[in-house]
Amino acid sequence: MGNPTDAIVAELERNWPNYQVWVVHRAVGGAVWCARRWDWQPGQPVLNAYSAKELTEYLEEQAER
Repeated sequence: MGNPTDAIVAELERNWPNYQVWVVHRAVGGAVWCARRWDWQPGQPVLNAYSAKELTEYLEEQAER
């Protein structure tokens, strides 16, 4: 069985195919969930969240724009 975090990242990328999703594991402060569009250019936003659920909310907000 694989890493549960990898499975969540894969699910987010399936649900949001225009976005690259990854997790930064910090030594202090826990994980940060990140996403940016695959066609990202400097100056465009990179989404950062404290959980996969929060990142999903941010992705939904971006979709409404």
